[in-house]
Amino acid sequence: MDLEDSLTGCSYLGCGGGGSLTEARALIRADLEAGYVFNVLDVTALADEDRAACPYALASLAPLSDEIEAKLDAVDSPVEFPVLEAFRLLERHLGRPFSAVILGEMGPLSMAEGLSIAARLGVPTLDADTVGRATPEINQHSVRVAGHALTPATAYTPFGDEIILTDLQDPSRQEDIIRALTVISGLVGVADAPITGAIAKAPNVLVKESLSLAIAIGRAVREAKAANTDPIDAARRAGDGYRLFSGRVSSFDWGDRDGFLAGDLFVEGRGEFAGQTLRLDYKNEHLVAQLGDRIIATCPDLITMVDRETAEGVNNPEFYEGQLVEVLGFRCDPIWRRPEGLEVFEPRYFGYPIDYTPIEDLVFR
Repeated sequence: MDLEDSLTGCSYLGCGGGGSLTEARALIRADLEAGYVFNVLDVTALADEDRAACPYALASLAPLSDEIEAKLDAVDSPVEFPVLEAFRLLERHLGRPFSAVILGEMGPLSMAEGLSIAARLGVPTLDADTVGRATPEINQHSVRVAGHALTPATAYTPFGDEIILTDLQDPSRQEDIIRALTVISGLVGVADAPITGAIAKAPNVLVKESLSLAIAIGRAVREAKAANTDPIDAARRAGDGYRLFSGRVSSFDWGDRDGFLAGDLFVEGRGEFAGQTLRLDYKNEHLVAQLGDRIIATCPDLITMVDRETAEGVNNPEFYEGQLVEVLGFRCDPIWRRPEGLEVFEPRYFGYPIDYTPIEDLVFR
């Protein structure tokens, strides 16, 4: 039940990204049927000399192109789980096993893959991740923002390609290099940030207790459904968030742009929001919410669109015209409101001519 709750909760924290909730459930269900055991460890329980690393997938959320599909079909044995293989490759490169897995981000499939890797290797998953939500780029990585190298890092493609990055003159090059691989591979499994327990426990290195938060949000949804009360509002309260908008998806556009799913969608208001239109801009994840000519939320704070019928976060681009939705906002982890966090996560970093204002100030303006 905790696993299911965590996946539902991550659909709220994923901000439209972080991978498919359906695929995440299928992966965890298969692991349970195979007898794998899932364990969670508080970061404070790590020994100083322990080592942990962060596995995740990097991909556009757009469907695979026909060209990549054809090339994969021509491969005798495509790699089924590139993220797991990347993690194993990093262990081999360093010559030692890891004591725990750091979740890459809080999105449904991203989190499920981290949990699955830990279970298959027989190590715990830390109750922590590197963002506190899902995010478009490797540059929004708390370990990097804290001043620690993400290298050595490894990458593994579905084609079986193995890549090891041992050093980078500019840390942002990891995003450029691996993103280029997604353009020609569709998806790339990554493992990076092989840090010690001492570093993991230091302030502002990891977003701590993020898995617990996902479980709490998912549990609130489940219990509200059982009690016939509003599950979306229960999730909002569990995450101490804000109701930004309610309405019906009216139009949208999206495309695969340089390895990202990018576009915008429009929601026509209902009820108290009748006559108003909300615009959501996204680059894999929702980054800016604009109501008329007023900005009501931006990254790094969380913007998530929830299906009114299922009470689950909508994964981009699985929305459709006429879909009844609620849009919620949550405060980001304090790491991202620090100057070094805003440097790689404020709206201007993504090209928007907007200064970051905390969501609580925008909502009550």
